[in-house]
Amino acid sequence: MDIALADGGIETALTDRLGQDLPEFAAFVLLDTEPGRRELRDYYRPFLEIAEASGAEIVLDTPTWRANPDWGRLLGYDGAALDRANADAVRLVREVAAEVAPSAEVTINGCVGPRFDDYVAAQRMSAEEAEAYHSPQVAALAAAGADRVTSVTTLDAAEAIGVVRAARSAGVPAAVSFTVGADGRLPDGSSLAEGTAAVDTATGGAAVGFLVNCAHPSEVARAFSGRDAGSALDRLIGFRLNAARRGEDGAGDSPEEFAEGVLGLCELAPEARVLGGCCGTDAPHIAAIAAAEAERRSKEL
Repeated sequence: MDIALADGGIETALTDRLGQDLPEFAAFVLLDTEPGRRELRDYYRPFLEIAEASGAEIVLDTPTWRANPDWGRLLGYDGAALDRANADAVRLVREVAAEVAPSAEVTINGCVGPRFDDYVAAQRMSAEEAEAYHSPQVAALAAAGADRVTSVTTLDAAEAIGVVRAARSAGVPAAVSFTVGADGRLPDGSSLAEGTAAVDTATGGAAVGFLVNCAHPSEVARAFSGRDAGSALDRLIGFRLNAARRGEDGAGDSPEEFAEGVLGLCELAPEARVLGGCCGTDAPHIAAIAAAEAERRSKEL
């Protein structure tokens, strides 16, 4: 099965590579100015060049992880401004893809971030509340032509269910990307298998698949150790992971070590084909995945 590459950790790359100061860690605010838009284009460009050179499909997240009501309000954006930002994000990513990699197969993924960064039981939404909360962003991304949307860095099944239901109403395919802790479990204590099963049961299997993001490969490996792991592995379509283990300072794994860890997980999850990065990763990490996969394929010939 051919892999599809994905981009890296947009917020950390904008900060570390491009020197941006992102209020509330929000990349979408860069859409408001021409210098900011240039920085976003400069972020995406090397990933598209990798895809063009390797011939691999690439999945690019829009810079909209924070473009939802609560975070928007903190940043001075009302509902109409958020709708414009989400739509503009889709258009910008599609434009830069056409400019830089006109022959590449590019999937524009509308990134839907969580309402809260941390798991606090009293803050958690029901699935119905999550659907109502995330529906405006999902609808804006869908109307702008996103190829699919993904609930990213998802803390529990209920919020994921809400996003998938909102996407179904908006007529756009949806995926769910859970995050796991150092113990390999979701922040609410459930296993990855329990989370995916809950979403599938509540939505009739409407999600195109599941991913894991914002965790180190070694942490994700722990998510596969339970007796019920097999059901989750069958529904996993990709990984977008961190270079460093949770709580560690510094750059984390080298691009080559990172690629080895990600591709090692693919041996456990045979349907996983979307491979990219999250915190602390940038174009060299994705280039290393492409190179390692090319080397693996050459050995099979």
